[in-house]
Amino acid sequence: MPQRFRLRNLTLILTMALLAGVPLAMAQTGDSTSQPKSTESSTGSGGTLTLPSTDKSRLEMNMETFRMLEMIEKKNRELEKREDELALREKNLNDLEKKVRSDLQKIEEALVRSEELVGIKRDLIQKNLESLVKMYSSMKATEAATLMESMDQDIAVQILSKMKSRDAGAVLGKMNTQVAKNLTEKIAGKAKQP
Repeated sequence: MPQRFRLRNLTLILTMALLAGVPLAMAQTGDSTSQPKSTESSTGSGGTLTLPSTDKSRLEMNMETFRMLEMIEKKNRELEKREDELALREKNLNDLEKKVRSDLQKIEEALVRSEELVGIKRDLIQKNLESLVKMYSSMKATEAATLMESMDQDIAVQILSKMKSRDAGAVLGKMNTQVAKNLTEKIAGKAKQP
């Protein structure tokens, strides 16, 4: 901030000097000791201010020019304020973007983990189903039919559909007729009618 302030002051001095017709070398040094001091200070006609004289020339500044410089300075301050506000907004947006990206990465990682868990669960269900199929296939048809009649029909359908046709037929033949009919329809994909 101090560099901006010095730069602004230097710009203001140079602008005033150029508008007043002061040689550039004197304005850049800002050397006020090389200027002879004069106590003359009066306002003349036309709204001009007569400043202390310098080497064989007098500085005169039009009041309108001075007002314009003040207005420029005010606009510079406003622009700097807006620039600071925009920099703060940009910083906040960058911070928010980092947070959103971080949260999104965490969500994506959680999705990958959940997909892995779902895959593991599917594999486990499939292995369990295969074990059940082997177990019911090795039972006597009467025992398997009795157990399947009392279990959830969706599970029974899955087991029967994975069994060899000969084993599944033997189990269905030993079941209650209504239960066997319902299971057969579910295996065939027909919706149960009320």
